[in-house]
Amino acid sequence: MCKEDEGRLRIGDALVKKGYLTDQDLRTALQKQKRSGLRLGEQLLEMKLVTEEALLECLCDQLGVPMLHMAGVEISPSAYHSLNEEYITEKGLVPIDFVQGELVVAHPDPQNLKIIEDEVSHKTGIKARVYAATPNDIMKTKARFKQRMRTFEPVLEQLKNEDPDREIVQIEKAVNLDDDSSSMVTFLNLVLTTGVQRKATDIYIRAVQERLEIRYRVDGVALELLKWPSELNQHKEKLVSRLKTIANMDIAEKRLPQDGKFRVKLGTNYYDCRLSVVPSIFGENAVIRILYKEMLKVTLDNTGLSNYSFRLVTELLKKPHGLMLVTGPTGSGKTTTLYACMASIFDPSKVVTTVEDPVEYEVEDYIQFQVRHDIGLNFATMLRSILRQTPDVILVGEIRDTETAQMACEAAMTGHFVFSTLHTNNATSSVLRLTEMKVDRFLVSAVLVGVIAQRLVRHLCSKCRLHVSLDQELKEFAARYKLQQDYAFEASGCDSCFGTGYIGRLGLHEVLVRTGEIAEIINHGGSSGDIYLEARKSSFVTMREDGFLKVLKGLTDKIQVDRVTA
Repeated sequence: MCKEDEGRLRIGDALVKKGYLTDQDLRTALQKQKRSGLRLGEQLLEMKLVTEEALLECLCDQLGVPMLHMAGVEISPSAYHSLNEEYITEKGLVPIDFVQGELVVAHPDPQNLKIIEDEVSHKTGIKARVYAATPNDIMKTKARFKQRMRTFEPVLEQLKNEDPDREIVQIEKAVNLDDDSSSMVTFLNLVLTTGVQRKATDIYIRAVQERLEIRYRVDGVALELLKWPSELNQHKEKLVSRLKTIANMDIAEKRLPQDGKFRVKLGTNYYDCRLSVVPSIFGENAVIRILYKEMLKVTLDNTGLSNYSFRLVTELLKKPHGLMLVTGPTGSGKTTTLYACMASIFDPSKVVTTVEDPVEYEVEDYIQFQVRHDIGLNFATMLRSILRQTPDVILVGEIRDTETAQMACEAAMTGHFVFSTLHTNNATSSVLRLTEMKVDRFLVSAVLVGVIAQRLVRHLCSKCRLHVSLDQELKEFAARYKLQQDYAFEASGCDSCFGTGYIGRLGLHEVLVRTGEIAEIINHGGSSGDIYLEARKSSFVTMREDGFLKVLKGLTDKIQVDRVTA
């Protein structure tokens, strides 16, 4: 057997070992290869038995060279233009970005990475780090970059003749994201359109010395989705001024923090945005919170509640009155869960009133009030006035102080169903948080219906998730619950999820139901540990256990569960 055949068997065996190919498919491909004269890899690709990426991965493993998965990769304009177009086209490579003083480059031939690395370093005078990538991925990534640069061209052309310090004075009712009347309008619209299209909850615009940094919070993680041309750096102050103008802020005030809001229009849809501008040592930092009205369509069915937790919550909501709490840190989806709970019990014969800071989602069927601390209109003051209007259901945005806690509990005692939130780590400690606020423990035990504690984790992309073996903790969990499963899933990355391995988020929950026994523990001043032990007798499921169940179902991975519950 010649050396070439041995090499073919090695790559074939590597594909089989990684699970990309079966033994039978390999034998069939080898037989056809003898007749076609193709290389084994080419034969496998022609028969569509493996993907380019799987083949390249195994080849890189054999050669001991690094591979770059290009899904979701964005090219930095300054990195791309560090090499001339003729050389990029001739070699079929693509410069990606500057990382720790090195130029990262992708090239399709894993056997020639060292040669390309030396050539690029010589041409640019910058140390190069070259990775292997499939020709198709390189081509698609370059095409996305070219398309994006065509979008920037009119903006850059208009900015060439503009003074970076010239302020923009323009006031609008709603920002039309299809408007291209001026360079800065177009630039800001690109920023906002990218955020809306990627379902970002926040956009961070940060001045970093001489550089403009724009990041988007997608699925709870702040990402730099786009690499902006360096020509835009000197206009970063104009971008913030444009934002302050449309949010009706004072554009001349650059020493004090300011808050505002505005609305944007994309196609036929409108999106409400909250703007916060805070001065830093390098200039003003702006954060845009984007509110999506479709979030109001979330029901208990699609909040991520497990079947068991869903049944518990549904039973709690059948109570005629009482206090129901949702706990968790900022950004854990508490407001969404509260609105889903309220929607499940709403009917036109009931009067629903909310007191929030701020009112994030406007609901036509609810009477909504905004807290205003600047004039002394806080949660307690508003709640006292609202009770005179005899509502049936009350949402208190957050219980922050003794007076609000006391009034919320008293409202629940007098026949109202009260929803609110607390900042506690778990469901059982929320009970003690109320008593720490000097609410009488007998009142707490009488009015508390239940508590939902939650965290948000990233949802695995179903198109590219990978099977992995269970670690020891998951094995013990599966054995304890008699689950016959020896595998879980982890993130990979593909075009559908922009290379992140995740699409969207889902909740991990624990639901504490106040039973007679738990009420007795509260009355006698028991600890959160006592409440937990009693709840376990009634099949209480912790957030971590709920997370493990969702890991085994392939909805998320253990990395995500560890991140929020460990």
